Amino acid sequence: MDSKFRGMAVRVSLINGEDFEGIVDDVARYELGLTIRDSFYIVFRHSIAFIEVNAVDLHGEKRAELDDSLITADFIGVDADILLINNRKLSGRLIKISKYELGIRADDKGLIIPKSSIIYIKIRKS
Repeated sequence: MDSKFRGMAVRVSLINGEDFEGIVDDVARYELGLTIRDSFYIVFRHSIAFIEVNAVDLHGEKRAELDDSLITADFIGVDADILLINNRKLSGRLIKISKYELGIRADDKGLIIPKSSIIYIKIRKS
């Protein structure tokens, strides 16, 4: 989740089970600013299970950030099952990989998942 998402409508699912729908107002390293109706929320990234965006907004990798990671650009396009720390399971195709987040396409949605919210990733064999 970076500054290119400013002004976009998103749904944020938190690890405690709450969901927020709002407009991304600001993006910082450790926080996400959302405008929800007539209130401004600052959501700390460590509390985010995943963020739902349009699937077309996810793509690529930041190769320089992935030097010390098992999940590299080679995994883009593979199908995966992901278990989150709140025991929620997500499935989809890996579309975006960065140092701190993974992006998967699940049906017609794009999901941005902080790596800190993931227990494990199961790569499905073709």
